[in-house]
Amino acid sequence: MGNIKIVTDSASSIPQYLIDKLDIAVVDIPVHRGEERIPTDTLDRFYELLENNTVPTTSAPPPGDFYQVYKELSQKYRTIISIHISGKVSGTYQSAVLAREMLPEEDIVVIDSENISMATGFLVLAAARAAASGQLKEDIIKLVEQLKTKVGGLVAIPTLKFLAKSGRISHAKALMGNILSVKPILIINAGEVKFFEKTRSFEQALKKIIETVKERVGTAKVNIAVMHTNTKEKATEYMEYVQKHFNYDELFIADLGPGLAVHGGPGMLGIVWISKD
Repeated sequence: MGNIKIVTDSASSIPQYLIDKLDIAVVDIPVHRGEERIPTDTLDRFYELLENNTVPTTSAPPPGDFYQVYKELSQKYRTIISIHISGKVSGTYQSAVLAREMLPEEDIVVIDSENISMATGFLVLAAARAAASGQLKEDIIKLVEQLKTKVGGLVAIPTLKFLAKSGRISHAKALMGNILSVKPILIINAGEVKFFEKTRSFEQALKKIIETVKERVGTAKVNIAVMHTNTKEKATEYMEYVQKHFNYDELFIADLGPGLAVHGGPGMLGIVWISKD
């Protein structure tokens, strides 16, 4: 029997190659179009619906999904540490807690990351690497708690259309914003996604993100994920720009995923970081 297994949910936005490399278990957050459940192992169908003016919806996994994963893993591991998207924006954490309560005889720790997307993902990666190196359960939990305040994210939105469709802003504001070419920046902060600043062009927004993050992290060592929604080519170009400005150990590209794409649409671009110092 192994020692510690790390579990997360698909909203953590971790690239598949890192999930495979670190052997992380992932519980899928359902995406629906009416009665249709859209698989999130590939996002092609999800983005196809968005582009065709259909807004899919996301929901928390039912406790039974977590129960099945926990039950199976408990046969192989002494301890499960399950780290999830902020309870402020999703019922996923609470579903995991309910599943844990169904298995009182098992050693299962459920943690609210108090973060979103790769800001959660970086905590999960740190936990998985700590578990792989043989660290104790208590030390891994302490590490995750310490890292919660060392992550952040800023993402630029190319159009206000999807914010209006999802109900985050009015259609009148979206129309006026598009006429004035307003490009907002969102910030991942305190477990929620909020408006950070408005710019007059998408390029200006991307530069502002770099400037803001540099002000916050300085020359400190960081890990960085260039985040996007269905715009891998532009994300690759932006990563080359990001490389020139930061002192990083790890830099990769990841998709923000359905939870944020339903609000901002395809074409979102930005970075999530974790400070290492």
